[in-house]
Order: sequence, then C-alpha cells, then structure tokens
Amino acid sequence: GYLMSPMEMNDFVDSFDSDHVHVHFDTGNIMLFQFPEHWIPILGKRIRNVHLKEFTKKGTDFSLESFRPLLDGTTNWPAVMEAFDAVDYHGYLTFEYFHPYTHYPEALIHQTSDSLDRMLGKNP
Repeated sequence: GYLMSPMEMNDFVDSFDSDHVHVHFDTGNIMLFQFPEHWIPILGKRIRNVHLKEFTKKGTDFSLESFRPLLDGTTNWPAVMEAFDAVDYHGYLTFEYFHPYTHYPEALIHQTSDSLDRMLGKNP
C-alpha cells in the first residue's frame, strides 16, 4: 500500500511545501484498512475536499459490493462527522457510488439527501 497512515499522508502533502497541495479525503477508501474518524484529526486543515462514501466490513470478501449507500455499512458516521467538526471542516461533501439501484435509480438521490440531512443533524 501507499500512504497507509495519516502521518505518512501528512508527510507526503507537506513535502510539496505548497499552499496548493491538499488532501481529497475519501471515507470509504480509508474504511478498507482503517477508520476515517482516526485520520481526520491528524490530517486536520490539510483536508480540502471530502468524498462521503459508505463501506461495510461485514464479511471478508471486500469488493466493489463492499461500498454501500450512505448509512448502509459499518462507518461510524457520528464519530466521522464529529471529527470533521473538531477540525472545523467547511468544504465540499461529495458522494461516490459504484452500483446505483437497478430499478428507479433516481431513488438513490433521495436516499443520499436524506442520509446527509441525518448525518448533519438536520433531520430527526
């Protein structure tokens, strides 16, 4: 692997000594090996953009099917969102899906919007 710890990521980004090099943080990719809520406080202000992507660690066959719709995996979203708040992250939150719904794929838009509202505390 490459950049397998947040400290390695910091060293890599800092090695450019540039205000233009930052981290595009992907929660799902981190979940493959570790936990995003552990990385966020260490990366801190280096995070410029975020992919909110769900992942499930249920089972042992990790494939594209391990990436799930938001809230349908094992990511600790309350801890992740709290970590983003703690580092004062106010950038973009984007989404990435590998397998939209076969029927009525537009339903994924509504499910994602509802999930994000819940994650941001805007929907009880």
